[in-house]
Amino acid sequence: MVLRMAQPIKRGGIYWLRKKVPEDLRPVVGKREEKFSLKTRDPSEARILFAKAAAEIEERWSNLRRGHMSLNHKQAWAVAGEIYRELVAKYEDVPEEVPLSIRRLVKSVHVPGQLKVMTAGSDPERAQGMLKRFLGLRDNPKEIQEFLDRRGWILDNDSRKRLTLAVREAWVHGHDVIERYREGDYRADPEADRYPKMPPELATKTDAPISGTTLSAGIGKWVKEKTRKDGDWVDTSAKYNELWATRFKELVGDKPLMQCTKADARAFKEALMSLPPNYTQEESFKGLSFKKAVEKAKAIDIERMSDKNVNKILGFVRAFWNWAESQYDDVPPNPFNKMNLRLKTKARDERWPFSTAQLQKILDAPLYTGCKSEKSWLTVGQHIPADAGIYWVPLIGLFTGARSGEIIQLLVHDIAEEGGILYFSITDDGEEQNTKTDTSIRTIPVHPMLKKLGFESFVAAQRKRGERLFPDFPKAADGYYSTAYSPRYKRFLQSIRVKTPKIVFHSFRHTFENACLNSRIPLEFTNALQGHAGTGMAARYGTGVVRLRLLNEEMEKLHYEGVDFSRILAVRGLA
Repeated sequence: MVLRMAQPIKRGGIYWLRKKVPEDLRPVVGKREEKFSLKTRDPSEARILFAKAAAEIEERWSNLRRGHMSLNHKQAWAVAGEIYRELVAKYEDVPEEVPLSIRRLVKSVHVPGQLKVMTAGSDPERAQGMLKRFLGLRDNPKEIQEFLDRRGWILDNDSRKRLTLAVREAWVHGHDVIERYREGDYRADPEADRYPKMPPELATKTDAPISGTTLSAGIGKWVKEKTRKDGDWVDTSAKYNELWATRFKELVGDKPLMQCTKADARAFKEALMSLPPNYTQEESFKGLSFKKAVEKAKAIDIERMSDKNVNKILGFVRAFWNWAESQYDDVPPNPFNKMNLRLKTKARDERWPFSTAQLQKILDAPLYTGCKSEKSWLTVGQHIPADAGIYWVPLIGLFTGARSGEIIQLLVHDIAEEGGILYFSITDDGEEQNTKTDTSIRTIPVHPMLKKLGFESFVAAQRKRGERLFPDFPKAADGYYSTAYSPRYKRFLQSIRVKTPKIVFHSFRHTFENACLNSRIPLEFTNALQGHAGTGMAARYGTGVVRLRLLNEEMEKLHYEGVDFSRILAVRGLA
């Protein structure tokens, strides 16, 4: 299912953020969209920066929706202190970057505690102009509005006056300190502690009281946490989780978390069940908001989204509520629990294993018996691309039962030897590596047929080229290697007339499982090789040489009855 959401846009090689301002906030924000540069050319970094910035924008909008707030005298001076500290910190290392005109005005016109006019030569009008300009800068420092805008604060008139009086003194104070820095005097400011600390009640103005956190604020914090550098999400996780949590908010309204109910979750589920698959790609739905799309879908007779996809989307929003329950007070039990639709088929029935005849068609295809070139690998010819990933990835899938993403992400050092046994290490240790579950981390001995086909020589050659075993398969924009590879293998299966809706690369996993059964490999060892949680002897030995030896003994039993490998060996001169 293809889902679209706001994401970085590229302009002149640099990525930018563009985010529409909700209609109810446009009069307050004063514009229809937020737009600014993310200052990076790296697409992965841009996606992370975008997610964080978007979350901060959502928090600010949530504060704006609370309306006017008040500051007493002490609070106003506490905010003035924050602005003073920000101003000084901004220019501490580069005091010379303060505009010369401001430096002259502060130094020439101001005397602490009073004002004086320095005659500019014999031109009193110029002196009066200098004073007027200084008063304008002092009485309406831009730092006030910048501070308020960043936090989404809207002050009532009296509070704005209190803050302006406090900040104009802090502004002059800050520029006095910066001027000393410019002259080389970096001694501690004896007046720096004159400002009171920011009181807790103001912190809750910036970060909403926990019990009253709105959906938008909660989703924003969730995304910010999960997309931090060492967070849990890869790019695609951030995209789908934020997208569907935001659509839930759009459907039920930006209400406090504590007011969300089971009825809201049920309404969202019913909305999903009414939509067609890939509804954003349907011409009649393009440009519609989620809420409008649901209204339209309910009114017409169309093919509906599959139950599997409904459950998948419900899982995204359920994940947000699981997080919210652990973070906030007064959040009701997860309203999405037990909300999934019962699927009519077993998970095993969703993908079929390859038949013996289909496996033979794969091995007899030009890819393995002679193709035109590495690029034209679907066409008959004399070339055998045994030095490329297109040749090895399916064979590894056949003799390991590993997922395509687990295979493609392998690094050369993930093919190792211990106790004389060559093995694959399926792991998430690498920066660009992921596994489906913790039990997916495993070691798989290399099957004798892969060795016979020259896999060791291929690995040795790849070690000289770089870190990745299959550098010819790049990671897709969603953060997964398998995304770009799947359509490519689909074309291969179609070219040899093997493809059906239930026959895909993942079919190798079911084929391997059946072969283990037919080869009389005990179930606990099959589970260990496939990365399923299991018990028994294979689990008992943990990790190390003993376990690897036991797994290798079972792997050597594995065979595919009725499948002829002689031709694929013969064309390589290996028969």
